[in-house]
Amino acid sequence: MVGLDPDELIDAARTSMGLDDFGDDDWEPAFRLLLGALEKNAALTVIGRLSARGELLRCLQLRLRLADLWSREPDALATPVTAPEFILGPPRTGTTILLELLALDPALRPVIAHEAHHPLGPPAGAGGLDAAQCSEPEQELWADIQPEFMTMHELRSDLPCECVHFCAPEFRSWHWPMMHDLGDVDGLGMGTDFGPIYAWHRRFLQTLQHLDGTPQTFLLKSPAHLGSLADLLAVYPDARMIHTHRDPLKFVGSSANLTATLHWMRSVELDKSGRGPLMSLAYQLMLGLVMGQRAAGDVPEAQMADLHFTDLMADPVAAIERTYAHLGLDFPDEMRTSIPHYLADKPKGKFGAHRYDPDALGLDESALRSDFADYIARYDITLES
Repeated sequence: MVGLDPDELIDAARTSMGLDDFGDDDWEPAFRLLLGALEKNAALTVIGRLSARGELLRCLQLRLRLADLWSREPDALATPVTAPEFILGPPRTGTTILLELLALDPALRPVIAHEAHHPLGPPAGAGGLDAAQCSEPEQELWADIQPEFMTMHELRSDLPCECVHFCAPEFRSWHWPMMHDLGDVDGLGMGTDFGPIYAWHRRFLQTLQHLDGTPQTFLLKSPAHLGSLADLLAVYPDARMIHTHRDPLKFVGSSANLTATLHWMRSVELDKSGRGPLMSLAYQLMLGLVMGQRAAGDVPEAQMADLHFTDLMADPVAAIERTYAHLGLDFPDEMRTSIPHYLADKPKGKFGAHRYDPDALGLDESALRSDFADYIARYDITLES
């Protein structure tokens, strides 16, 4: 009922925008691989196909619009992105609330969710809607399909968003396997080369700077950056990073259930039983990689601050102020009041508790802490009850 033919989607994007030039063809092999994986492995429902088609078409349209802008205004990519600030850490370690709290700093410039979708404003045919109004139904859709999703992650068009959202038009990016069960993305030739993702990432931020009319200090976030710090630092050698930490018993199962839910909302069938061990292994590898990079000096310690979830929850102002001090940043006095005020309007568990069954995820929680023993010891992780 809902087509995912790559040629038809490319033609639809060109027709809808009245534009032909995508700027380059580096993206197209990955796009075609992605469409093949969606058809072969994702077992999409009609809603899943509609969602995938809508996202893919929007990403193609954005590529056309950005290529047109860059052709007409080449200075859009002339100003470098200087000293961006990245939040990175496993999901459920406080990264989302930290992103929202740091966005209160007037010196930092987050990417807002509707900008990730429509950085150049609403597309042609939007019927008078602004970018936020165009983006909001897509943000709300998944809570309509599965209301429990709001206990895991709040989506709103006016909130700061993760890098995965504005990297979606780079069809090799982390966004697609997060949303869909694509099978072995490395075997498909996806997920092995992060260089093109960060090249797109930089150009997107440069475009926002151009539209803002002034250089910015960007505030960015994604757990996915843990696995690609070498590529991140190759593009942003002066990046400042905040690495969030938490008891693995608290983040592994919760993260596995989140991705399983994202896939379930789009798929006819889903075997959850392997999700726990897969998530555990992924974060053992990524966190181990980062520990090795830091020990070798490949990640400068002065550019990375550690922030523990338990400290953030106990005293957010003091915990954030310590990260600023480590990174050599001035902590704005106004944040001493803006942070508590923001948290008062957004208490923990606002949408209910996120509950999951570790056994259904194939997860042996009794072994988790021993599996992450090196990580726990290296960062002196507080074990939560």
